[in-house]
Amino acid sequence: MVGLKREIKSVRADARELKDQAARWRKVCSTLRSLAGLDDGQYRNLLKAESLPCD
Repeated sequence: MVGLKREIKSVRADARELKDQAARWRKVCSTLRSLAGLDDGQYRNLLKAESLPCD
């Protein structure tokens, strides 16, 4: 039982870190998008062309 609790804490910490990392990447993408001068449609098309999720 103790091992399971430790594992849950570890998984939650990993999930928190991945969420923070995703937020940082979203900010980088937003900055690059504005520098490139892309509107919503162009940005969505670019993501689709690269098989990336558009959220």
